[in-house]
Amino acid sequence: MTTKPRNRIVVFRLSQDEYRSLKEACDRVGARNLSDFTRSEVLERLNSDASSGHMAHRFESLEQQIAVMQFQLNNLLQGLFHAVRTQQS
Repeated sequence: MTTKPRNRIVVFRLSQDEYRSLKEACDRVGARNLSDFTRSEVLERLNSDASSGHMAHRFESLEQQIAVMQFQLNNLLQGLFHAVRTQQS
């Protein structure tokens, strides 16, 4: 829970079906009220997206490292095969 004052308001409209779905989700998790539930869900999504971006960057970095290792392994194998062929000749 934040200690900073919550003094900003966000307003958006929902269809009756959207409102009903939101209210049912709120009731399902036992949230104090619809406002608290919606705020926590939105903020969780924001934090999740930031984390996902970090994970995507890490996966990209790992993929690059794997590609480099594959290249190096192929070079080592080619050198080994060349040495074996030369020795057999």
